[in-house]
Amino acid sequence: MKTIILAALIGVALAVLPTPARAQAALTLDQALAQALSRSPILAASVARADAAEASRSQASALPNPEIAVEADNIYGDGPYDGTDAAEITYGLSQLVELPGKRSNRVRMAEAGKDRLHYARDTARLDLIRDVTVAYAEVAAAQDEIALLEDEYKLATAVRDSVAARVKAGKEPPIQKNKAEIAQSASKIAWDRAGRDLTAKKQRLAALLGGTDADFTADSATMPAVAEPPPLEKYRGRLMQTPDVRILSADVNEARAGLSLEKANALPDPTFSVGFKDIREDNAQAFVAGISVPLPVFNMNRAGIRRAGHELNEAVLNQQGLELSAEAALSEAYARFAGAFSEAQSLQGTVVAGAEEAFDFARQGYEAGKFGYLEVLDAQRTLFDTRRQLNEAMLDYHRERAAIERMTAIHAEQHQ
Repeated sequence: MKTIILAALIGVALAVLPTPARAQAALTLDQALAQALSRSPILAASVARADAAEASRSQASALPNPEIAVEADNIYGDGPYDGTDAAEITYGLSQLVELPGKRSNRVRMAEAGKDRLHYARDTARLDLIRDVTVAYAEVAAAQDEIALLEDEYKLATAVRDSVAARVKAGKEPPIQKNKAEIAQSASKIAWDRAGRDLTAKKQRLAALLGGTDADFTADSATMPAVAEPPPLEKYRGRLMQTPDVRILSADVNEARAGLSLEKANALPDPTFSVGFKDIREDNAQAFVAGISVPLPVFNMNRAGIRRAGHELNEAVLNQQGLELSAEAALSEAYARFAGAFSEAQSLQGTVVAGAEEAFDFARQGYEAGKFGYLEVLDAQRTLFDTRRQLNEAMLDYHRERAAIERMTAIHAEQHQ
């Protein structure tokens, strides 16, 4: 009986114990990219547009349909033409024949349009890879920020306890305890704010991943290692081969074909017809043939040719403008990329370590009565400022790296 009662009490005790929080699954950067590329509706829409362009290319090569005609003369009139005994019925087949340059240039325009949408699909993929990479880096940085603020709060609590002990012993005025408590409260507020910021960043990343649950953690170890940027020339050599530049090249090709098509449209297309006539009154048959050509009197397509010429000029100027602006944008992005690397490397190398050493020295000196509380507070603030600065520099490095790799289409052949 005692055993049964003991078992029941243990069961009740276990039931009221708090359930441990479920560990969030770790999400690697490659997993995030693969998931986004497979689920993104924006990317799927760009693929659908590219597929539609393929159909437009096939349609542009279609020939004009022939026409069949039946014409009856001398029917249901007066006198000898009453009824259909004197009817002359003509059965004909006609075909519009496009002059050289029309169908071929129409196909060239559709081909260029297809290329442009395929390159647009590639740019959408590169944009998504950049956005996911940046969002992932922001989540990882936010996680590091929370860990940093947690450490800051713990240290602020430890310092508060140390100050309280010295105040109680009469070695410090009570105002110092108030200052320590204010610093501790500020650390707690910042810690809570960072938690809300992390939730928002996770939700943004989850949206890029196709609207999945944001219950995950970013594994910062799977992000690219911080390394010195390659020479600028390596990136510059890729710049003119990006889908962004090729889109404008396709626009130029489409405009050239459009101008040639408008020139060809200035000449009208002939229509050939053949058939035979059934003459019932004489019980005779005869073949008929003909050709019709519109006379270019009122419409010689001058305005269409002029418009196409301006469109070609616009496409060429847009291409030249992008090439110039892309060079300038690349130089600016590379400068920011190199600067972020230098800052992160400097902070990682000596600054943070020096701040940690200075704080430990100030805290030990304070406890030994060699320093005042202000020295400890200043060293603590310097330590966490440098840690936060390192976290921001690391995030800037990953942002700038993702931006420059997007500009130069580093991942154009990946994640197909």
